[in-house]
Amino acid sequence: MQRQVQALHLYQRGKRLVVGDDQPRFTEAPVPDVDDLDLTEIDTSNPFLWRQGKWESYFRRLRDEAPVHFRADSPFGPFWSVTRYDDIVTVDKDFETFSAEPQIVLGAPPEGLDLEMFIALDPPRHDDRRAAVQDVVAPKNLEEMEALIRERVGEVLDSLPVGEPFDWVDRVSIELTSRMLATLLDFPYDQRRKLAEWTDMMAGSAGATGGEPDVDQIYRSAAEVARAFSQLWHDKAARLAAGEEPGYDLITLMQLSEDSKDIIDRPMEFLGDLTLLVVGGNDTTRNSMSGGVLALNQFPDQFDRLRAEPSLVPKMIHEVLRWQTPLAYMRRVAAKDTVLNGQFIRKGDKVVMWYAAANRDERRFEDPDRFVIDRRNARHHLAFGIGTHRCMGSRLAELQLRILWEELLARFDDIEVMAEPERVQSNFVRGYSSMMVRVTPKGAERPEPGPYRRMWLDRRAAEDSPAAETTPLAEQASAGEPSSRPGERPAQPTPRTPRPGTELHTVTLAHRRTPAEGVVELTLASPDGSPLPAWQPGAHVDLLLEDGLTRQYSLCGDPATPSEWKVAVLLERDGRGGSAFVHETLAEGTTLQVRGPRNHFALEEAPRYQFIAGGIGITPILAMVRAAKASGADWQLLYGGRSRASMAYLDELEGDDRVTIWPQDEHGLLDLDAVLGTPREDTHVYVCGPGPLLDAVESRCATWPEGALHLERFEAAAVEAPEDALATFEVECVQSGVTLTVTEDRTVFDVLEEAGVDVLGSCLEGICGTCEADVVEGVPDHRDSVLNSEERACGRTMMTCVSRSMTPRLVLDL
Repeated sequence: MQRQVQALHLYQRGKRLVVGDDQPRFTEAPVPDVDDLDLTEIDTSNPFLWRQGKWESYFRRLRDEAPVHFRADSPFGPFWSVTRYDDIVTVDKDFETFSAEPQIVLGAPPEGLDLEMFIALDPPRHDDRRAAVQDVVAPKNLEEMEALIRERVGEVLDSLPVGEPFDWVDRVSIELTSRMLATLLDFPYDQRRKLAEWTDMMAGSAGATGGEPDVDQIYRSAAEVARAFSQLWHDKAARLAAGEEPGYDLITLMQLSEDSKDIIDRPMEFLGDLTLLVVGGNDTTRNSMSGGVLALNQFPDQFDRLRAEPSLVPKMIHEVLRWQTPLAYMRRVAAKDTVLNGQFIRKGDKVVMWYAAANRDERRFEDPDRFVIDRRNARHHLAFGIGTHRCMGSRLAELQLRILWEELLARFDDIEVMAEPERVQSNFVRGYSSMMVRVTPKGAERPEPGPYRRMWLDRRAAEDSPAAETTPLAEQASAGEPSSRPGERPAQPTPRTPRPGTELHTVTLAHRRTPAEGVVELTLASPDGSPLPAWQPGAHVDLLLEDGLTRQYSLCGDPATPSEWKVAVLLERDGRGGSAFVHETLAEGTTLQVRGPRNHFALEEAPRYQFIAGGIGITPILAMVRAAKASGADWQLLYGGRSRASMAYLDELEGDDRVTIWPQDEHGLLDLDAVLGTPREDTHVYVCGPGPLLDAVESRCATWPEGALHLERFEAAAVEAPEDALATFEVECVQSGVTLTVTEDRTVFDVLEEAGVDVLGSCLEGICGTCEADVVEGVPDHRDSVLNSEERACGRTMMTCVSRSMTPRLVLDL
């Protein structure tokens, strides 16, 4: 892979000698005051806006006068700037209208280095690639990492010089993030600083973000990344093959995932995802570590409050992320003509979501340019984005920042910034290349403030004086009619060939029947009778239903019949509408859009299979049973359900002595010990069904050979309600001054949103963490997949979309 990048570099160097270099060049010049410009002259892509401190006034004017603003010409081509909070949430959540492909930055990387990162993909490709590495930041893993993070933070802080200036960025921010990344990647620890060097090179391209590194430097860094990580990949693969227990690092997780186990054979994807993980794990945390110190120096009253109340650290972390916003924006491309806040956006237009502007939006945050350590709604910041592409490592970043400040306050009475920090040249990364500080240990006398701190003390004193005038917030600009604008239309991106499993197919519902109570089977066929794409047992398809619903269903027919697909759908009365739509609306002759098939639950070759199915989980297992029969393999099936009447496909399965039918109303719970009690080297276990069944099987297979267990969940890990959970309870919102009743059929989030309480949600399944709220009083009934066991036991926060209350009254800081 390294040679491929080097050869590409040589080719591009030769090409540049012949036809020239179209990469933009940036020379710093004074940025004009925004009030001296016409709206059409405002260029938010200028990489010196941040360095010269002009960005706040530029975005404030755009939020007030042109919240969806078109720049017809820039070094990166024409683009739209979206600067208001609500508009950005709309764009970020709607990947079908605003696509993340093919890039997330304003410009483009050097020719040939258009790496395919999963953050620059849309579902389902994004979801599949992200799922391969998501578990490295799962709650249980973060819980286990906390002691290691605290130990390494302590080592770094204890090594700092006392009473003399040093570079905080180098000694603390870069060092700590490099140590954490080396752990997550199982990267050679003595070479950890390479990770920071590569980040600076790969995220700093002039053509992509207005940065400083030249093209040759970036190619050399890409070659180093390719060499280092391909070697690490092959070394880990060899150790796994030799019988070594798999680790829980990112490389190993990619090797164990069906979606990414062969990614090493797709160099641009491999290099893209590793670059994303390195850059994403570095820039956000590193620059927030520096930004928090700077903010507390620019707002010294807040530093005094923090010293007096160190328990405010967890709240302050959200404010640090809001105030700093380490990545200024993400780019999207309009996938179709649309209108946003009165502006007509054509298919193919670049649309830039300025998170930094949203996090200073007066319509969402009161006095947004001030740093307030206990800001009531700081948690609603967009520093991590929102929706499908929300930052995978957000909880890890918050954990690292929290531990850093807890350990800092335990050791030092003061951290004084000595001079204006040096900022990186970029329109994408809001970062620091150097920041000189001086620390004062606990119990020591603080020295006289230096000139930089004195400047900020004087400035804040002047602001707080009685003579200081208060300027009211600008009135929101009204959304106008769809606009016309000068300038050429931006070229549409070159269409990509869809990867297998992501194509859309038009099918007709040829037949429907009821194989069990509450289950409908759909037979899908091409309208013209042509063959549908081939599939193998374990595959599923996405049904695109009305009102934006997309639901995944396992194929349960016969792969040898290419003219049709079959899926079976269980009616879930408490679901989110997909199954009800299928049962109540879809009639024979209906035309549907279907995506797929894809397979994350493939049947691997083995001499013997133990199949276990619970309820509608029989659908993927049924096709596997047929395949095992056809291959002559030894197999057994244990099939459970609430009752015989609710169990689909009994007519096909009963009568075979290898099948055990286990209705719960006749026999109770499945006897898993009978089939899993003794581990077998020759057997693969395949299980599909409700979460508790899968959890029970996982527990019993803990002593089975590595790789023997294969399971598929239909939903996020389910959390059963405690026996003493309350059906109805009250929620008091101390900031909003309202008390609301949450009934059994409503979620806390729904009730809050309906009452106009300021809440933010995304997945609404307890997976993403967007709807988290601070708990002031009461005991939450945690039902999410975000918090770890320690966080649940503390009861300080809850996910309002799924969690409930164990006490009659729950008081939230909303």
